[in-house]
Amino acid sequence: MQPDTVHQDFWTKIMTTYSALIPAAGFGARLGEGPKAWLALDQKPIFVWVVSKFIGLVDEIVMAVPPDALAYAETVVQEHGLQVRLIEGGTTRQESIRRMVAVAHGERVVIHDVARPFATRSLLGEVIKAGMTHDATAAFLPVEVPVARIEGGTVKRYLNASQVALFQTPLAFNRLALLTLLDDAQRDGIERQSPIQLWLDAGRQVHPVPGEKNNIKLTTPEDLALAQLLTPYLSR
Repeated sequence: MQPDTVHQDFWTKIMTTYSALIPAAGFGARLGEGPKAWLALDQKPIFVWVVSKFIGLVDEIVMAVPPDALAYAETVVQEHGLQVRLIEGGTTRQESIRRMVAVAHGERVVIHDVARPFATRSLLGEVIKAGMTHDATAAFLPVEVPVARIEGGTVKRYLNASQVALFQTPLAFNRLALLTLLDDAQRDGIERQSPIQLWLDAGRQVHPVPGEKNNIKLTTPEDLALAQLLTPYLSR
């Protein structure tokens, strides 16, 4: 895959190779509509939206899908003319990510939720660019109101908006460093929702990149309904 003209300014300066990893093996239990990757927005599965955003920004795209969905995913990929390497996902998100990191060819990897189809190419490009000089980079959305830390039904701490932010994807990592953490976690039976948690648990730094309000994650039926309404506007 060749870099597009929008991002040639930084692609021509370095020789770092990148793999985009899309974990799409989940079953979307909270959404109640089956696997998120196969849900349609504007008559296209959302994984097609996500994969298409990465074309021209990375050297390869790897996607982990449920084992019984490999044939279907391959058919859809071919129908849309996409170059995607499909692998069998694991029983957990972390295991799916570990498998993709293990087979990726890039020196760096950029991971993006399949349930975030509205992230712009600009955001993906900014995280990819920052990931070339930082071993871990993540998109964060600043919050606009104070938040509280609650434990056992009691407010334990008041946090100003300037002290907190919301995690988003994409995330970018040094591939070998992340693989080591994931292999260690598998060996020790440690499971985290995001590889960022493993990275922070290891005492390592994460470089923040400003996220986007429209980079919503489709988690509940209400999210899907909102996405259907927003698709004509956010797909431009």
